[in-house]
This record gives sequence, structure tokens and C-alpha cells, in this order.
Amino acid sequence: EDPSFKPEVVEKVSKACKSLCMWVRAMDLYAKVFKTVEPKRKKLEEAKKELDVVMKDLARKQADLQAVEDKINALQKTYDNSLAEKKALEHNLALTSARLKRAGKLTTALADEKDRWEISVENFNIELGNIVGDVFISAACVAYYGAFTSEYRHELVDHWIEKCKELEIPVSDGVTLFGVLGDAYLLRQWNTDGLPRDQVSTENAILVTKGRRWPLMIDPQEQANRWIRNMEARNSLKIIKLTESTFLRTLENCIRIGMPVLLEDVGESLDPALEPVLLKQTFKAGGRLLIRLGDSDIEYDKNFKFYMTSKLPNPHYLPEVCIKVTIINFTVTPQGLEDQLLSEVTRLERPDLEEQRNQLIVRINSDKNQLKAIEDRILKLLFESEGNILDAEDLINTLNESKVTSGEITKRLAEAETTEAKITIARSKYIPVAARGSVMYFVVANMAEIDPMYQFSLKYFKTLFN
Repeated sequence: EDPSFKPEVVEKVSKACKSLCMWVRAMDLYAKVFKTVEPKRKKLEEAKKELDVVMKDLARKQADLQAVEDKINALQKTYDNSLAEKKALEHNLALTSARLKRAGKLTTALADEKDRWEISVENFNIELGNIVGDVFISAACVAYYGAFTSEYRHELVDHWIEKCKELEIPVSDGVTLFGVLGDAYLLRQWNTDGLPRDQVSTENAILVTKGRRWPLMIDPQEQANRWIRNMEARNSLKIIKLTESTFLRTLENCIRIGMPVLLEDVGESLDPALEPVLLKQTFKAGGRLLIRLGDSDIEYDKNFKFYMTSKLPNPHYLPEVCIKVTIINFTVTPQGLEDQLLSEVTRLERPDLEEQRNQLIVRINSDKNQLKAIEDRILKLLFESEGNILDAEDLINTLNESKVTSGEITKRLAEAETTEAKITIARSKYIPVAARGSVMYFVVANMAEIDPMYQFSLKYFKTLFN
């Protein structure tokens, strides 16, 4: 503890003593440190031993915990599996229940549809079997019989049917042009536009709309002319005559923008300038459809329509004209006029029946369009459906809709038949009136041979008759 017993102080006296002093002080410091550290070391040893014991205990406890956790995980997994199985069973239950309901719909609600489909399939098979003959007869009618009168047309069709049967070409009995190519709703629209209601006029209208060549109508009474004017009025019909100086320019404009054209008062020959239009000599250039008219190529719109009417009562068209156009005879015959007048009388005397018939035609046509749309949708859904049909709820609902609509159509068709029967009975009462009217018109028309002053148009006569 002596303050002078320090190596630096001792050094001044003796260097050897300095080393001794340093050793003594080091020993002293070691003794002091040893006295402090030794107990701590012992404590450390004890603490380590305790820690080892505790760690062993902890490891044992952790092993126990891990075992418990593994058990919990196993139980959780079992629980999740059970829950998933429960959900799957619930889903299967709901699915089976829904399938059962849909199966019920299919078997009970659609049972009567099966009958309709069987009848339809039977009819379609018959139609499909006879399609060659039916379409051949219709094509022959469109191509050939337009120029002839009603009686000769019937003879031609009967002859063609007999020949088909002779050559074993399948054909329906009593096949008619209207039966193959006609549409009741469209016919009603034509009648509204002024088309006479007799059978010949109906056939003529089909020839006008379905022929591949442009129609040339022999129309001394101007019935076809009035019908075309009314029918195409909504499409901005342009009326031209070959005597007009601007007729080619008007025709050119209509071809370009796709408007209908009516060429009136055609004689026994046609202007050579019309040949490209009549023969539809169109060609493609630069992705556009063109036709050469006169000296220039003009764009051809596919909506363009061309009608021709002639007032000549008995024109003689040369073969080169006949092959370019579809000649259609709109001349009124006594029988044809009788049919027209009979329709007029029935319409005037029993407007209730006529109105009822028109409403039924509109409704049946609307229902048929709806049924066709539904059937197309059914086919699409059947084509796209995969797996169990009972899972396709949309398909089954659509089938149900089809059943309801077909039921309504069947009911309305029955109503239409009843109405047609009533109209037929009502019409039969007025046949003498119509026959007398027809005879009267032709007597009056023949008076023009005595003197040209006695000329009456059919339109005037009909107004007077009504």
C-alpha cells in the first residue's frame, strides 16, 4: 500500500528491484482477482449444471408439446376432411335434388313435347324424302310457267308430278308453289300492299320475289303495277319509262345506291342498253362489285331490284327476250277475277272474320318465329353441353319454353282452321255475287271492241263493284 512502492519510483533506485516490484504487484493483483473470480466461477459451474438440468427438462417438455401438436394437426386434418366431405355431400344432395326436379320436368312437363317431336320428325322425314321432287317442281314453276294462265299452269304441274312418279322421283302429292316457297305472313303483307287475293296472283308474287331473273309482268289491268308501287314505296321506289331521256341515269343511280326501280309500259322489245342489268353481268374489281352500264363501270349494290310491267294484253316476246327475264302473266282471267271479287265480298260483308284471320296469321307467324329461335337455341345448347344433360338448367328451361310456345301455336292453328272453315262457309254464300261480277266486268271490257270509248279500268270497276 506504500505510495512509493511503484515500479517507476523503484526504478530510480534499482532496475532489478523494479522487476521485483512489478512481480509483487502482479501477484497482489492476481490474489485480489482470484478471490473475486473464483466464487463467480464456482457459481458459473453450478449455474451451468442447473442450466443443463433445465434444458433437459425443456427438451422433454418440447418433445411432449410436439407430440400434442402433431396430434392436434392430425385431428384438424381429420376435421377438415370431414368438413369437406360434408360440403361435398351437401353439394351432391343439392345437385341430385336439382337433377331430380329437372328430370321431373323432362319426363312429365315435356312428355307431350315428345309426341310433337315425333310428328315433326315424321313430317320432316317425309318432306326430306320428297324434297328432290318438290324443289324440282317449284324450280320448274319459277322457271317456266309464269307466262301461262291458271288452267294451263295446273295442267303443267300435274304433268310434271306424273312424270316424276313415272321416273320414281320422290314428290309430295298435290305439291304447290306456295306450299314450298310461300309464307302466310308475307302473303298477308302483299295483300295489304294491294296484291289480289286469288291463287294466280299469289303464285305470281312468289315468281316475282323468288326468280333469279328480273320479272317482266304482263299487266293490262295494272294490278301488278299497283302492288309493286305499294310494296316498294317504303324503299323509295323509282319509276321510269323507256321513252324518258333520263331513264339510264336514274337506273344508274339506283344500281349504285341499291334502290328498287319499276320500268313501266314495256313494249315487245327491250332497250339493248338494259342487257347488262337483265343478265346481271356483274364483276369484281379491287374488292368492289361492279357492272358496266353504257360506257362506264358503276358500283353494284346487292339491294338493287328491277321490275318491269307491260300494259299490252297479249304481247309476243321473242326467245331472246324470254331468256333474259322472268315473264309473269298478271292478266286477269274470269276465274281469277271471280276469286278476287269473292275475297272482296267476304272482306266487305264479314269484316269480323277477315280481321280475326289476319290477327291469327300475325300471331301464328310471331309464335313460329319465336319457336324457331327457341329451337335454334336448344340445338346450340345441346351442341355446347357437356356431361350430364340434367345439369344444363338453361337447356331444360328453354325446352320448357318451347313446349309452352308450341302449345300456344297448336291452339292458334286450331283456331285458324276453325276461322278458315267459317270463312270458307261464308265465302260459299257469296260465290254467285262474285261470278256475276266477273261476267259483268268481261262483258263491259269486251265493249271496247265495239267502240274504244267503252274502256273501263279494273280498278274503277272494282271500286264500283264494292
